[in-house]
Amino acid sequence: MLRNHQPVFAGPPGKSPGLKIGEITSGTFSPTLNRAIALARVQRGAPARVLVEIRGQPHAARVVKPPFVRNGKALIE
Repeated sequence: MLRNHQPVFAGPPGKSPGLKIGEITSGTFSPTLNRAIALARVQRGAPARVLVEIRGQPHAARVVKPPFVRNGKALIE
């Protein structure tokens, strides 16, 4: 689950975390999207695929612009 203060790293999925590029400011589970979502402060030009450290383990994540849902319809894939 994505939560606040978790670090965001640049790096390909499945690899060890690379350079820290940001931090999650808030996160939760979205029942509409059926997945975890979060807002994070990341460096300008952050890659679309990043890693988030959850309990010491890197997990793949994507960088997208909000909003995630509008009028009950998902705006992300």
